[in-house]
Amino acid sequence: MKKLKFSLALALLATFANAAVYELDPIHSSTSFKIKHLSISNVVGSFKSFKATADMDGEKLKSLSATIKTDSIFTDNDARDKHLRSADFFEVEKYPEIKFEMTGISGDDIKGNLTIKNVTKPVILEYEFGGKTVGQDGKAKVGFSLEGEIKRSDFDFAPSTSTVTLGDKIKIDIEVEAVAK
Repeated sequence: MKKLKFSLALALLATFANAAVYELDPIHSSTSFKIKHLSISNVVGSFKSFKATADMDGEKLKSLSATIKTDSIFTDNDARDKHLRSADFFEVEKYPEIKFEMTGISGDDIKGNLTIKNVTKPVILEYEFGGKTVGQDGKAKVGFSLEGEIKRSDFDFAPSTSTVTLGDKIKIDIEVEAVAK
């Protein structure tokens, strides 16, 4: 009987040991996007300032919230970046952040609410767990990827720009390495 209680206690402890809250490591994470230009090529960009918190239970993502600073947009073209920060697109003075809040998970799909320019829309991102390890600092680390697609028109980006000049679909690719709090 004592062995059974001890075994159950160890199993319960192992279950709780897998659950942890992680904070995004910005040096080892990235958030990027691409959108069609003139229907023939893609413009690729990223955001350089972002943060996120993930609640993990083993490989399973239980919750995720993220914030991206809109003024950190980078496409390797100063004139384009300035235009993207303007009222035509992100309107960074008025709307300094993009926010994502996970609402659920179904298989490999993360469901959540994405808020850009005070417009909130439901989105689905494909989730892929990369792994779990212990870093040189002795802290637990996890890695995962998120991919998805949103529509420019859903968030009132450059409504006067035709979809021939600038596509409506924006592909999102997020790579996360996070450290246990």
